[in-house]
Amino acid sequence: MHVLLIGAELEENLALRYLAAALEAKGHRASFAAFDRPADGPAVVAAATREKPDAVGMSMTFQYRAREFGALASSLRASGYRGHVTVGGHFPTFAWQEVLDAFPDIDSVVRHEGEETLPELCGALASGADLAGVRGLAFRGAGATAVCNEARPLVADLDALPFPKRFGAPQCHLGIPAAFLVGTRGCYGHCTFCCIHAYLRSAGGPTYRTRSPANVADEMAELRRTRGARMFVFHDDDFFTRDATRDLARVTALRDALDARGVDDIAVVVKARPDDIDQKVFRVLREIGLLRVYLGVEAGSTQGLRVLGRGVDLDTNRAALEWLRAQGIYTCFNMLVFDPESTMSSLRESFGFLREYADVPMNFCRTEIYVGTPLMAKLAKENRLVGSVFGWDYAIRDPAAERAFRIFASAFLDRNFRCDGLMNTTLGLGYHLHLLRTFYPRAYTSALAARVHATTRRVNLDCVDRMERILAFAGYEGAEDPAALEDFTSKTTEQVLRASRHLEDEVAEVTRAIMDAALSPPRAAGAPGAAARWGMLSAASLTLAPLSAVDCK
Repeated sequence: MHVLLIGAELEENLALRYLAAALEAKGHRASFAAFDRPADGPAVVAAATREKPDAVGMSMTFQYRAREFGALASSLRASGYRGHVTVGGHFPTFAWQEVLDAFPDIDSVVRHEGEETLPELCGALASGADLAGVRGLAFRGAGATAVCNEARPLVADLDALPFPKRFGAPQCHLGIPAAFLVGTRGCYGHCTFCCIHAYLRSAGGPTYRTRSPANVADEMAELRRTRGARMFVFHDDDFFTRDATRDLARVTALRDALDARGVDDIAVVVKARPDDIDQKVFRVLREIGLLRVYLGVEAGSTQGLRVLGRGVDLDTNRAALEWLRAQGIYTCFNMLVFDPESTMSSLRESFGFLREYADVPMNFCRTEIYVGTPLMAKLAKENRLVGSVFGWDYAIRDPAAERAFRIFASAFLDRNFRCDGLMNTTLGLGYHLHLLRTFYPRAYTSALAARVHATTRRVNLDCVDRMERILAFAGYEGAEDPAALEDFTSKTTEQVLRASRHLEDEVAEVTRAIMDAALSPPRAAGAPGAAARWGMLSAASLTLAPLSAVDCK
């Protein structure tokens, strides 16, 4: 069977690439169509019309995009497509009933991991077998009644999976070919806002699985050889295990395996919790080529850390940031400043934390509610959820904190949540600088680093200053007046937008300086020549935006 795989492609969509490889290993054929936004719909429909696939598989990872995928399925049907339409991802794994009920043009849901379920589904469709025999599948049965089959256990041996099939040319980050990969699946954390544990528990099996270092090194060596990749971005939910001895053994084995394969001119990006930071482990990662750490700070107040179930304290957050800063490792983070139990006191503490680390690129937002999470269960029990499974809202218990959030949601919408908005481009700015230092060392100067540092501080402090003004107003008794609240929100939104445009110009100017510097020195061994780099560098600002601390949900 020929399957057209559809999903977001802001970065390489590894979920779909693993599925493509699994399909081809079973004798099927896979192609890909990007669906980053609703405007991509006509192009996806055109691809389906042109390719005439036997089945369509859509990566409906996030609940906020579920309706967009449902509308796309309807557009496919309206264009005359009559093949099987299936969806998969974290969200439909939990909300399979709601998805099948709401979107009649979707035929089935592949729950949990799909590397075994999707090829088996295709085999059943090709042979006309009963779909009731496909474990891990929910589907529309007789009389359009939704049926959920027995869950399929998680893949036990990750090394047995074929490497993801790579579609298209690699992304280039400051002229350096990049590749995305995962070395583990799962997480040892128990955060209340995250659905990973519930996702794994509902399938059965271990909550954390690892590929062997040799298997990871084999894939990296292949990507280095076939695609020229030198920048490797690990998308593991958590690269570490909270066990420094085990982590040290693993990264040491990876270093040695890469050395044995001649892969020694690379850089890597990883995600970490603050309590993952171990000096010995990170010393080995530096030897591999550690360039950036996305640190899961998540909260800057004691109250926030408790509600989010982070299992660390503020001192741990601070120690991690300060050690990484001292080592010169590029670090960025996101904070879920607002949560259902935020108070004015916790918000002031959080923004005080952000002021304390104003030199570190960051973003901040509200804790959103995802299906399957302990936080969703808590709010449902308290009858505090508003909306539906396709998009929950809630009110913060403290009325003043709730007012502060509503002002923030309007004033900082463009700045914090646009993929190429101020906060994400500032995150990209620091990344550009460290790419320059790693791959174009002769072009890196202390003066340029100082410009990046100063710009980052200006952006972050502007955010903190404006948020502190919002907090001051929200705690003011007169803020309870709807007219006063609307007037303050409108004026603040206008002021933040105006300031954002000026700061965006500054970030763009410093980014151009970094790009110009990358073009000026003699190229390092293995790097593209100057003529080739012009085209690669011109796209860098677009390709770097998805590497920010916010995933544009």
